[in-house]
Amino acid sequence: MSQKTDTVFVNGLYTYTNEKSFIVSKNSLNVEKFLEQLKDPDVQKHIKENEGYLKYITMLSKASKPYSKLESNNYKEITSKEHSPDRNNNDDDGLPF
Repeated sequence: MSQKTDTVFVNGLYTYTNEKSFIVSKNSLNVEKFLEQLKDPDVQKHIKENEGYLKYITMLSKASKPYSKLESNNYKEITSKEHSPDRNNNDDDGLPF
């Protein structure tokens, strides 16, 4: 990948909408594009972090067109001070009231 972004689209994987209620989605896979993406170091890292799995999610664009992207493992741990900065002050004695 030439540019670093938070979203990594799954190259060669295509999802199509369907009008039949019992079919969740129709999919196709361009093998050459997909194999090329598997060689990407960022994708290899993703696979290693997920114990050999390429985890992806399928979403709808604003134009209601389905697309797939890698599921992000970049979850940032948030401290209580970051989550509720107004609740953490120096005169807190630890009592809830």
